Amino acid sequence: MTNGCKSEFEKLGYEQKENSDEGIQYVKRDKDSEMQRIGMVTIKLLEFYKQSKEICIYTTYKYRDGTESKSEVGIICLKELNAIKAQALELGWQL
Repeated sequence: MTNGCKSEFEKLGYEQKENSDEGIQYVKRDKDSEMQRIGMVTIKLLEFYKQSKEICIYTTYKYRDGTESKSEVGIICLKELNAIKAQALELGWQL
């Protein structure tokens, strides 16, 4: 967010990684993931593409051996949906 207040995403544990003319990216590493025990860390990413007014939600999986994979099918909770709505309104997108 540009107004200096903590964004809805930051309240949910996300960190803003990018805010450019092209888009905004929020990232959340799942620190409490059960998967860490077996050598995999999950990272959820939400990207807002300003020109096309599109939102991409995906998860990256980082494995102990250094490899990564990505799922472009995302699952969001209601609080994340509300944060997405707040961001879209801030960008001036009509809902």
